[in-house]
Amino acid sequence: MLTKLLKQGLHIRGDSLYCPLAFSLDSYGNCEADCTHCYLRRLNEVWGKDLKPLDLENFERTLVNGLKNKNPKSPLAYAIHFKKTLRFGNKTDPFQNAEKEYKASSEALKILQRLEWPVVIETKFLENMMENYDTLVEMKKHLHIMPVISPGYDLDWEKFENRLTDFPPYRMQLLSDLGRAGFRVGINGEPFIPGYHQVSEFERMMKRLKHYNIPSYNVYNLHFNAFVAKRLHAVGVDIEKVWYYNSDEHWKPILQQLIDLAKKHDIILGSPDFVNSGWDYYEQSNTCCGVNVDNPCTWNVITIKRNMQEGKTLEESIEHCWDGVGSYEEGEQVFLGKSADMFSLKDIK
Repeated sequence: MLTKLLKQGLHIRGDSLYCPLAFSLDSYGNCEADCTHCYLRRLNEVWGKDLKPLDLENFERTLVNGLKNKNPKSPLAYAIHFKKTLRFGNKTDPFQNAEKEYKASSEALKILQRLEWPVVIETKFLENMMENYDTLVEMKKHLHIMPVISPGYDLDWEKFENRLTDFPPYRMQLLSDLGRAGFRVGINGEPFIPGYHQVSEFERMMKRLKHYNIPSYNVYNLHFNAFVAKRLHAVGVDIEKVWYYNSDEHWKPILQQLIDLAKKHDIILGSPDFVNSGWDYYEQSNTCCGVNVDNPCTWNVITIKRNMQEGKTLEESIEHCWDGVGSYEEGEQVFLGKSADMFSLKDIK
């Protein structure tokens, strides 16, 4: 009998100073798919491997009370009070197969629908998500559906996703159908693994997107740590080659090729890598996922870079972008290039 619940599924991502979708929700404490290239599964070594469905009563109470809170003091309190767009599916997949039994995500969606909350759903299990089609239709005005499909497509499904997720061509077709039905759609393409994925694979993905009328894609290189390296090595990936090409020096020219290919095929590209994408790359959307959302977090380098590209000074951008989500002091130090520990706008060459 499952007794443990996830008491707090709402979070502000640790990289909030770089992420317009820093406000996130996880409806489970673990992810059954356990994708080989997922750096987040390392967290289960610390937190345990219990599934832990979301405590729905606490979730709803937190949102309702937070909206009434006229004096928010924490980044999370600000995000709730100002109804920031919620990224549903951050550390774990909301519609993994456990959802068939526990319905934590389905019930959370109903709560979000009642509150008219802006949401981006990020999942590799669209078929399970579609069990909530009536709720999705009611949420359509404030909803964006963004499944994850990495550049290797069906080959990644076999090697990294262990065939436990929806087949990528099925995800692509279903997303196309949702787009024709009037839903806002896009794809999260993370990760592009330099030294493993090829630029030609990325171009094939751009052609698929055009064929299926999907307007946007997201590209970021690998979050590479010892945990991921060990798992990739076990499935035959040349991790020394990946380590070499994943470094900024060798990744940057690859990223420029990907940016050019997206432009060539008229696909909106989201690139969270604000440093290696350079000053010439302009985010077409108000997030670095390539999707326009109702109310993104703005206290981040992505938004400030975009403001500066539109003609504001750095100081004007900093003043304009503060929204309470994150640390003002830490953010100001990063944006002004005074932090030795974090990338800043001054690192763009």
